[in-house]
Amino acid sequence: MNFSKLSILVFVALMVTSCSNDRALKAKAKELAQKFIITDGHIDTPWKLSKNYEDISLRTKTGDFDYVRAKEGGLNVPFMAIYIPSSYLETGGAKEKADSLIDMMEQIADKDPDKFEIAYSLADANRIFKEGKVALPLGMENGAGIEDDISNLKHFYDRGIRYITLTHSKDNLICDSSYDEEEDTWSGLSPYGRKVVQEMNRLGIMVDISHVTDEVINQVLDMTDVPVVATHSSCRHFTKGWERNMGDAEIRRLKDNGGVIQINFGSRFVSRETDAYANNKQAAVEEYCAKPGSNCVNWSAPDEF
Repeated sequence: MNFSKLSILVFVALMVTSCSNDRALKAKAKELAQKFIITDGHIDTPWKLSKNYEDISLRTKTGDFDYVRAKEGGLNVPFMAIYIPSSYLETGGAKEKADSLIDMMEQIADKDPDKFEIAYSLADANRIFKEGKVALPLGMENGAGIEDDISNLKHFYDRGIRYITLTHSKDNLICDSSYDEEEDTWSGLSPYGRKVVQEMNRLGIMVDISHVTDEVINQVLDMTDVPVVATHSSCRHFTKGWERNMGDAEIRRLKDNGGVIQINFGSRFVSRETDAYANNKQAAVEEYCAKPGSNCVNWSAPDEF
């Protein structure tokens, strides 16, 4: 046997072994995905359905979430994001819009009670998982939904909201947004925002520090009595100067707080060069996991930025 033929045989053998290993790993991953509870902290389905309704109890043609794909992939507890656009700060009606989106999610669960159920607690999520259904806990993206009435926090807690992203793309009554580069309304939290954080702690609504400025993150961590969460943020290490992602210092403080960061692997969040998306998505996870306290790392896959 000459050298070239031997080289080809070795190459083929390595490829077969590699493919076999890949199949084994995929099979193991699928087994684990079906065995354990998997959650996603931020899915934009409610807003999308309000614009273009589809029956998510079936496999849908558009969008990124439905019952069929959730069961296939082992996604058991996806947080439905009750998203309030920042435009409602000017037009009014933010609370009404939030209520309408919650109404819609309740109707979806009521229509297919064998597939979906709103989860109000960890006990609910565990029970729903054991029953083979998909739990639908609720979070609110943009604290504009509570408007200027702090008693609305209790209203939304009673309706199932278990986290609130303090703001979105514009500064609001609560705090400054990392996207709102032209404004520095509060230099962090507003006086009202501090009361909001305190009341969220009291009620048991998680404070979500995605979308906010570094000043807001640090002020929240200074005052919170309980762990907080970043439901869809990534590492500024890969996107130098982009405040929408979290800096190393804030990530370390979040770890010390006992909180969780859920890595957003939208292409803009892991690289300024979108063609580097696949490599940097993996690198983002490795970067977090190399840090002390890497058990605070999780995944998130929203479509909006």
